[in-house]
Amino acid sequence: MKQHLNLGNAFRGGRLAACARLHLHWLDRVVVGYVAAPLIIFLVGWLQWWASVPLLMCVGYALRSVLWVAPARQVVSHGLNTLRSWQLLLALLVAGVWGVFGGTAHLVYANPDWLVRDALLHDLVVSGWPVGYGLSAAKLTVLRAPIGYFLPAALVGKVFGLASADWAMLLWTIIGVALFLMQVLSLLRPKRWVAIAGLLIVILFSGMDIIGAILNRGATFYQNANITTHLEWWALRFQYSSMTTQLFWVPNHALGGWLLIGLVLRHERSSVLDALLPVLVIATFLWSPLMALGLIPFLTWKVGATAWVARSWEVLHPRIWLVSLPLAVVVLAYIGLDPGSIPKGWSQVSGEGGMHYALRHAQFVLLEAGLIAIMLLAMRVSAFVVIAAVVLAMLPLVFFGPGNDLVMRASIPALAVLAIYSARALTEDGRAGGMRYRVGLGVLLAIGAVTPMHEFARALILPVWPRNAEATIVGTNCGAYPAHYIARLGREPIGWLLRQPQVLAAGPLVCSNRGLELMWQYN
Repeated sequence: MKQHLNLGNAFRGGRLAACARLHLHWLDRVVVGYVAAPLIIFLVGWLQWWASVPLLMCVGYALRSVLWVAPARQVVSHGLNTLRSWQLLLALLVAGVWGVFGGTAHLVYANPDWLVRDALLHDLVVSGWPVGYGLSAAKLTVLRAPIGYFLPAALVGKVFGLASADWAMLLWTIIGVALFLMQVLSLLRPKRWVAIAGLLIVILFSGMDIIGAILNRGATFYQNANITTHLEWWALRFQYSSMTTQLFWVPNHALGGWLLIGLVLRHERSSVLDALLPVLVIATFLWSPLMALGLIPFLTWKVGATAWVARSWEVLHPRIWLVSLPLAVVVLAYIGLDPGSIPKGWSQVSGEGGMHYALRHAQFVLLEAGLIAIMLLAMRVSAFVVIAAVVLAMLPLVFFGPGNDLVMRASIPALAVLAIYSARALTEDGRAGGMRYRVGLGVLLAIGAVTPMHEFARALILPVWPRNAEATIVGTNCGAYPAHYIARLGREPIGWLLRQPQVLAAGPLVCSNRGLELMWQYN
């Protein structure tokens, strides 16, 4: 394991230069294709043909190394474990179970956020692209949201009908989760008990929400809590979601971040991935812009460190950035359309004393991630763990979005790093890392596992509620136009590139959330 964590030693003897001439493993190719596929669908479906064709050529050129099939002996595998057939089957099986429990396709209880996710998929399937909702304040409206996760399933739904889109999204989710779990397994020792333990650690990874809830909510928590209680809002102003919570509530935000972190950790000692990173970051902005912001510190370190050690700044070559720049301009212009009035500012509220604020912030960070990071760094210093700790310590300082979305979404990559490193730390050779630190880390993770167990329990115990097959985004907002999903087109340059928005009727008004009602009834 030591060679995985010590960047400087990894490049000695010219290893980086050798790796740079190699090509991607099949798993990396599939992951790149999975992350980039929605970007291609978006360019074809949303833009005028004369704009989409040159941008598609840019994508093709940027991903040319993925399309090129290298001889087997040239494939990058240095420092990675070759996946065996039983590992692939294990990842698929676990991904299938984990994905179904997440609520996609409503085979089990689906968390309240699925009301809007179902409506978004509905609108993408039944309407022409780009989806529009008529006039608002005398301006044309257009669906403006991170739609990357939904586009492949929506495409299937357009061909085979709305019902097929639900199953396609479930399959799409399971494939993404399976690819991530395969990435995790490739970073662990190829032993069966290691694989099972490592996947359990990742699935059950969480901060110690139960401790935070007891300390801060006291008698109220004891009186109202049960096995289905959602524990993670104990700090009220911000939340760091467990890996299972991310999948069950926001797979559209989580999967892109998980897979990009998996790619980076698989190639932390190789520059073979670096030329692909610009276009992949652009693609993840279409999945989740706030999550993509959380990726940037890790990608910056990875590219900078490999370039510094190799004494090569080829990653800055114009052939890499010139094809990515127009893609970035278009995607960011679409995501940034008519942002509306978004709550933002410092998380310290007016009248709150500085000492109280500092203690509250320290408590949240330590319980959610800080103590885990300290244990990992005590076992072995890692730049990625340090970056994750710094990011997670800084994010709660600011407030952005109606539910402080920046904290919840930008934390996804950093939490994935801690989850993967925890799995590696607790499954490596028993003589490594110090037993007292391993025990300490295990205790922290065991306490944190209460949170994902609550998520699984809710999916099992609460009744299934069917999706509304006619609800639209406007309908689920009780007839109002939600500013974080629908934009008004003015004279923005992106408006010239977009196709004419189609007009989708508001549909039936849905002024209540069945998933939320069931949660409240049970509690």
